[in-house]
Amino acid sequence: MTGPARQARSAAPADPPGPAADPPSPAAAPAGVGGLRIGDAAARVGLSARTLRYYEELGLLNPSGHTAGGERRYSPADLKHLERIVELRDVLGMNLDEVKGFLETEGHLDHARGVYRARKGDETPGARSQRRELLEEILRLSESLAEQLETKVHRMRAFRSDLLKRADRCRELLAQLDGERLDREHLEGERPGRERPE
Repeated sequence: MTGPARQARSAAPADPPGPAADPPSPAAAPAGVGGLRIGDAAARVGLSARTLRYYEELGLLNPSGHTAGGERRYSPADLKHLERIVELRDVLGMNLDEVKGFLETEGHLDHARGVYRARKGDETPGARSQRRELLEEILRLSESLAEQLETKVHRMRAFRSDLLKRADRCRELLAQLDGERLDREHLEGERPGRERPE
C-alpha cells in the first residue's frame, strides 16, 4: 500500500470533540468484572480510547472481555499487546499494515514454540519428527521477522545517511559564506584612504 492510502492506515483518526462512549474512569474496573475499562487501558499506554477502537476495527487488538452491558475490558496481556503495537509503530516506524503482519507472524511463532515445548518430552519417532517440523517452522518464522526488521532498519539507515549528507552540505555552505564575508572585510580594509584601526 502506498501514497495516501498508506498514510491513512498509519495512524488513528483524530479524536472527535465532546464526550465519547466508555469514558476513562479514575480506577480500574471492579475485580468481579475483570480488566480495565477502555479509557484506563488507553491512558496506560498513552493512547486515546478512540485509537483503541480504531485498532480493533483493523483487527490489531481485541479486548479480552466485555461486561454484561457490552463495555470492553482489557487484561494485562491486552496492555502488553498494545505496548508492542506502540513500540513497532513509534520505534521502528511501521505503518499499521506492517504492524499487523509482524504481530501475526509473532503469534504463529509463539504458537509453534508452545507446541514444541509441550511435546519436548515425547521421544517416539513420530513426536521427534513433529518436533523437527516445528523447529523448521520456528526457524522460518524467526528469519521472516528478522528480514522484516532488517528491511525497516535499512530504510532508516538510508534516511539517516541522507540527512547527514544534507547537514554536511549545509556546513560547507556556511563555511563558504563565512569565507566570503571575511574576504569582503579584508578587501574593504585594504581600500585606499580607509583608516585601519590601531
